[in-house]
Amino acid sequence: MWVEKDALVEVIGKPAEAYDVPYFSCRGYVSQSEMWAAARRIERKLNEHERAVIIHLGDHDPSGKDMTRDIEERIQTFLINDGYFGECFSINRIALNMDQIERYNPPPNPAKLTDSRCGKYIREYGYESWELDALEPSVLDNLISETILCYLDKDLYDTMARKEEKIKTELSAYARAFRTD
Repeated sequence: MWVEKDALVEVIGKPAEAYDVPYFSCRGYVSQSEMWAAARRIERKLNEHERAVIIHLGDHDPSGKDMTRDIEERIQTFLINDGYFGECFSINRIALNMDQIERYNPPPNPAKLTDSRCGKYIREYGYESWELDALEPSVLDNLISETILCYLDKDLYDTMARKEEKIKTELSAYARAFRTD
């Protein structure tokens, strides 16, 4: 789970942690070294015969929309260079999208005319842009949880949760046995 800005890392962290999904603040465009490290993590998943998906959340503005494309293209480049191909990796931009803007009606901002991507954005969406953080945290929480559940193998997750709970119980029993007063 990747979010465009630090200000929302705690908001996305809550539902991500509930399902043991790693999350990351991009802080704008992701650095090349961080993108390379992400590609290595994705490769480890692919080597375990798992599919890799980045769930992305960003502003609906010229750069925020472009960041999703940038992440996908650069990760794909690293993966292709290492012999992996597009069908094993994808990016799912779950916010902020136009349907959410129409549904939740966040306050608009003028599109930043100094952004080099502004011309394309204005042709497609007009002169207004919207900030992801204008959505209520509960809306983001629900959106993230619903998206995670779409990808989650519920049976495997429940099995692992039971194993984890059993281990915690055993560790607590060992800790009580060794406690000295």
